[in-house]
Amino acid sequence: MRNEVKQKILTIIIVVAIIAIIGIVFYAILTQVNSDINTQPTEEPKTDINESQTPENPTEEPEEKEPEEYVGKEETNNNNDNDEQISKEDKAIQLVKEEWGEDDTVTFNIEQKKEDIYYVAVKSETSVLAWYEVDTNTWEVKEY
Repeated sequence: MRNEVKQKILTIIIVVAIIAIIGIVFYAILTQVNSDINTQPTEEPKTDINESQTPENPTEEPEEKEPEEYVGKEETNNNNDNDEQISKEDKAIQLVKEEWGEDDTVTFNIEQKKEDIYYVAVKSETSVLAWYEVDTNTWEVKEY
């Protein structure tokens, strides 16, 4: 019976030793692979050359074309109105900037619109310094 116990202990020791050897080998392989990856220069991925592409012509990515959408007459008019509205706002602010003079310490904001009259505020960091009234029909600028 004593021999059986010795035999079981010896078997367990052999199995543990084999597992330890496999672990050491596996660890050595992983560290070698990681060091190879870290030391290799990065290369650009190679791409296949299509029939239309030659080595003289660099590969070009094809442009993706978005499907053209039909824009109805109503949508076209609305876009023009938005562009006109934006340009009116920009023009009103530009006229107030010219009236105020060159000053990088202030900002100009359209605070209110009443039909064709835009009220532009000249603001410093914390307060409104002046108000201007811009008539978008005549493009007349008055201090409010």
